[in-house]
Amino acid sequence: MSTIPLQRLRSNTKGPYATMTAAGTTQADAAEMTADEVLVTSGAEDSGVLLPTLNTRDECIVCNGLNVTIKVYPRSGGQLNNSTANLPLILAAFSAARFRAVGGVHVLAFV
Repeated sequence: MSTIPLQRLRSNTKGPYATMTAAGTTQADAAEMTADEVLVTSGAEDSGVLLPTLNTRDECIVCNGLNVTIKVYPRSGGQLNNSTANLPLILAAFSAARFRAVGGVHVLAFV
């Protein structure tokens, strides 16, 4: 039986790690992720982060370093855990989530 090694993250097109500010209140004005792994260090309650474009098997991580909830949005038309398209994951204060693309518009979110 052959095994396929898991790829930890997608090609680091934005760099492997950065801190960032969550912004906006909708998918359209959420802050674009600035790296493949981000720590949100500022932003208001329910402000947002927009996931990067992910190809199948690509991954990224969002860590909420705030004492408020933030929203993590898929790309336009995307679905997180087979929810309605474009709906965000509500990420609790001081928690993190890993996102893995599984094909098409589907992204798995692990909190």
